[in-house]
Amino acid sequence: MAQTVTAEARLRERNQITIPDPIVQATGIGPGATFVVETTLSDPDTLVLRRVRTSYAGALRGLYGDPTDYLERERDSWR
Repeated sequence: MAQTVTAEARLRERNQITIPDPIVQATGIGPGATFVVETTLSDPDTLVLRRVRTSYAGALRGLYGDPTDYLERERDSWR
């Protein structure tokens, strides 16, 4: 079962929200992190906050098996 971390945040005057420390620590986010905020007009009380990845390096790790073997097979196909 996945653990949930919950913390309260407040919208400040200039439409700013500070991400609470328990959330920052649990997610490893830091200064400069970028997010997408979305809501559904039929349920405006629910907001979804998604972090925008700064890098996709390693996101497909394992898709082609061992990277070294994959590269060798690719290079062999060029000959």
